[in-house]
Amino acid sequence: MPDSLDGLPMPPLPYVPQMVPRPVDLVKQAYVFAAQNPGVLSYVPCYCGCENNGHVSNVDCFVGSRAPNGAVESWDTHGMT
Repeated sequence: MPDSLDGLPMPPLPYVPQMVPRPVDLVKQAYVFAAQNPGVLSYVPCYCGCENNGHVSNVDCFVGSRAPNGAVESWDTHGMT
């Protein structure tokens, strides 16, 4: 699994004192999927309260911002939790 997508590093995993709930490779796969398939995740509503952070759909939990050409410019760390 790549450590970057379009040259942008994958977001660091948040610090958690206990074990990370999912394997790192699985988390990376989810971010890559979200970046490459925003149309799919746009149909999945946020259900954990992150709409208070301006999230409209589940894709916003992974992708923070995109360039005009659609390339990922920044990641949202919410998708890791």
